[in-house]
Amino acid sequence: MSRPLITVKTLIAQSREGTAIDLPADAIITPAAQDWLQATRLPVRRNGAGARVPAAGPTVYVIGDAKDPSLQTLLPILERRHDSLTFLPCQGNLAGCLDAVRRMCEGLAQCSQRRGIVIVRAGGIVSCVANRNPKVRAAVLTRPSDLYGLQKNLDINVLILEQERLSLRQMQASIETFLTGKGALNPAVEAVLAGTSAPGAGCTPCNGAK
Repeated sequence: MSRPLITVKTLIAQSREGTAIDLPADAIITPAAQDWLQATRLPVRRNGAGARVPAAGPTVYVIGDAKDPSLQTLLPILERRHDSLTFLPCQGNLAGCLDAVRRMCEGLAQCSQRRGIVIVRAGGIVSCVANRNPKVRAAVLTRPSDLYGLQKNLDINVLILEQERLSLRQMQASIETFLTGKGALNPAVEAVLAGTSAPGAGCTPCNGAK
């Protein structure tokens, strides 16, 4: 008999029905679901400890507030399409968000194929902090139409979405384009980044490449 698989979608559905999460003793919890559960700090009624789904290593990092309705809609979709997803909660404050950004940047530095998605109210600070890391190219998406230029000129590996600028549908479409599209680094941009990406240097443009 197969063991039940607990995803973020499962936990979100249960959290809306009551104040506690009920899980089968032999359930397998996905990494993203485990992260979401720790971020929300809801009580869990369960016998025994469950195993996490083994993954080769995270390729997609998602940062946001676990209680945010937009993230609660997007995260289960992303988890279903990307097995090696890691959710880094903001903890509801700037310090928690920037700590999550730091951990994301550490992961991105280990593999050029990894990508980061940050969903926040204001992304300027996040962008500048992320861009202090030499192997990170982050940008705030002000309009969905800007994504093409950001990928084709800056080859961004961190996409920052501001909740008040974009609708849920626009965020979802932008994320999928970002994760499936191929980027390229414009030689002129690369030359500028070579002189500004060292620790302590100024950040790259926060709102797109012209």
